[in-house]
Amino acid sequence: MTAAAEASSPKPEPSFGFEFMLAMRYLCARRKEGGVTLIAIISFVGIMLAVLALIAVMSVMNGFRHELLTRLLGVQPHVYVYAPVNSDIDRGELADRIRRLDGVRQAGPVAVGQALVTSRRGAAFAQVSGVRADDLRRFDLITGENGVREANGGIVQGTAETFGEGRNGGDEIIIGSAMAATLGVGAGDQVTLVSPRGSATALGVTPRSKSYFVSAVITVGVQDLDQIVAYMPIEQAALFFNRPVGGDFIDVRIDNPDDPDAIKEAIQAISPTGTLVIDWRGQNEAFWNALQVERVAMRLILSIVILIAAMNIISGIVMLVKNKTRDIAILRTMGASQGSVMRIFLISGATIGVLGTLAGIILGLLIVIFIGEIQDFVALITGVNIFDPEVYSLYRLPARLDWGEVAFVSIWGFLMSLLATVWPSYRAGRMDPVEALRNE
Repeated sequence: MTAAAEASSPKPEPSFGFEFMLAMRYLCARRKEGGVTLIAIISFVGIMLAVLALIAVMSVMNGFRHELLTRLLGVQPHVYVYAPVNSDIDRGELADRIRRLDGVRQAGPVAVGQALVTSRRGAAFAQVSGVRADDLRRFDLITGENGVREANGGIVQGTAETFGEGRNGGDEIIIGSAMAATLGVGAGDQVTLVSPRGSATALGVTPRSKSYFVSAVITVGVQDLDQIVAYMPIEQAALFFNRPVGGDFIDVRIDNPDDPDAIKEAIQAISPTGTLVIDWRGQNEAFWNALQVERVAMRLILSIVILIAAMNIISGIVMLVKNKTRDIAILRTMGASQGSVMRIFLISGATIGVLGTLAGIILGLLIVIFIGEIQDFVALITGVNIFDPEVYSLYRLPARLDWGEVAFVSIWGFLMSLLATVWPSYRAGRMDPVEALRNE
């Protein structure tokens, strides 16, 4: 081969293994270059703590959201179906058709009314729901399924077995635990309901009152709901409150209340024209929007924390490039391309980000899994109950792991680490070897 051909032949590129070896060697700097290692350690710890915080905080927020929705939806319908008022639709028959749809756990007509509940010891306002006995026994609040028992909800006294038995549904009702405490009654005691919508007389509408026995006391786990919730047989509710025999609307409970849109469309398809179908989000729009905004805002804030932690990588790589100016010049003289030099420093920064993200994920998962034990340990050390159940109505700090959140954190942490490394790595690759050696 001639000298000209040899000079014109392409110079061999260093392999990826060689680039990786150099990147790891630069991160483990010698004592006189220990500043780079210190900044790398600080960057690693910063990303690890930021990822840990994001996973832990989002898991706790998911836990609170699950507890809140479980308690709220334990007593509230997931989907409301309002049939046209002036139609001859049999709401009971329509409810049975809805219950046969895939994804629907329970459906039944409900008659609602407001009443004053009195006893010898006190009085309380009640939001009374008239339901069929068979439908009541399918409620999560009665069966304790779908997280209700986990949320400390359900029957605390008595039984719902005899609910709805007797003439016109019988004379048994179920009330909330806070209402029972206000009235000073329990299962088997008698209370009196007073409704302003009573009988029509020549002197006008007179209040109606009737005595009922408390067959069971239930708790939703939310003080405000436990203070007003009450159930009675739908036949009694229709008579007592002068409501339609078929109820005011159909209460539908579904398997996935977080996503009721498909069920709403299916219900609308089998319902008569003019039927209004609304899910619980529409009935609690402000509450639902607040939950969504809070979740998005917290994720955004903690994502910015990861970005700030990743910014430390920039200073570390800048110092590393400055310390390795002579090495860069020698590598370029030996035939390394600009891309090869850039990849060396990209690997250095990405390694910090990947290891920090992995460590944060592992620690975050451990905190979520053992959050109960951590709570007990902190309470033992400090001597303070940091999560008083009398205040929060929860015995444990709730944490619910969402693997989608973990995937988002992993990708975000790695991308921010990589992006923080691009600029100093690009500058290192563009460095002129002649100028670099002259400055040295």
